Amino acid sequence: MRISGRGVVAVAQTEAGDETVRARGVVRVAPVRSAHTVDRFEASGSDVPDSRAGTVRQTRHALVTSDDLGVAQGPTNACGPVALWLALGQFGRATQTWEQLDAELRPWGLGTSPGVLLDGARERGLQAQLYNHGTFFDLERETQAGRAVLVMTDVGGYDAPNGDMQPGSRGDFESHWMRVTRAWEDSTRRRWVEYENPWGTREVLRYEQFEALWRDQRLGGIPTGYDRAYILIDRAKAKPLPTTTADDVQAVLAVSDGAQTAARGVDALLRGKVLTGLGRLVGGVATTVLGAAGSVLSVPGEALTRAGDALLDVAERGLRAGGVAAVGGAVAGAVGMAVRGTGMIANAVGNALGFIGNALGAMVQGAFSALSKLFG
Repeated sequence: MRISGRGVVAVAQTEAGDETVRARGVVRVAPVRSAHTVDRFEASGSDVPDSRAGTVRQTRHALVTSDDLGVAQGPTNACGPVALWLALGQFGRATQTWEQLDAELRPWGLGTSPGVLLDGARERGLQAQLYNHGTFFDLERETQAGRAVLVMTDVGGYDAPNGDMQPGSRGDFESHWMRVTRAWEDSTRRRWVEYENPWGTREVLRYEQFEALWRDQRLGGIPTGYDRAYILIDRAKAKPLPTTTADDVQAVLAVSDGAQTAARGVDALLRGKVLTGLGRLVGGVATTVLGAAGSVLSVPGEALTRAGDALLDVAERGLRAGGVAAVGGAVAGAVGMAVRGTGMIANAVGNALGFIGNALGAMVQGAFSALSKLFG
């Protein structure tokens, strides 16, 4: 998971000039006088979050409501730890600086898998769970309930020469974690999402633009299975979090989590924490191996399932048209059902292997952790 520094988040017009927010910081450019500020904002002032009313500055799509969160990942790949650190602060658990949290969770500058963020929250006494196929209403409900919401977005392949967040090509996968703080529908039924971007800004987007970043995460054009994925975090004594809806990404999750757990194990060994390091290393390797085996089935299975769905759509249109098209539709339907069925079976078996890998890795780490406490 990486942030290349190529994407522009927003261009905010102010009295002092334009501010172009990039992955590697804020670049100030020559002042441009313009009468187009809040009057170009699509929603009325009453539709802006109360705490931000009167401060919203217009951009092409992203509306920068604060260009200083007091924290920014800078030229690093630390979006995950920064987003988690912001969430920990919500519950009074940000007892380290974000740099210290980053060094603990992400040795050697690797990206941040969902499992690492889950472990980071749980190790600090909080509930945490991963979900897939989220909706606007999930964001709205969970933020209103006071839970922290971390979303996995893809900022790769978006053409933004003018600060425009319109999607471009989807060739590069550049995963980027952000913390959603509010989702709401205004008086004209337009939907908005406010989020904290680890690049250093608090921003607002129309939900349609936000969803373009959030949905259908792909690697080299191949679906990974992550589709509007998010993590919920809440206090340990709060109402239990809902059951995960991420069963269909267990294989891919096992690969990324296992690799990062193994890396953290090696790091712990180098720092003299032998039992902890061995537990993470052995558990991480086991998880990665089973996850990789599962991904060989689940990733093609996901592609086959989508291909089958497309054929079934063709079949439905053909049958509605009647005549010769109906014959072609019937054939497409039969093939589509076979392809979709094969894909679903492969996907299920692959994700089952991933689930076993995650469970096995957790058991190994738990055993070594018990030994560490016994002899510690």
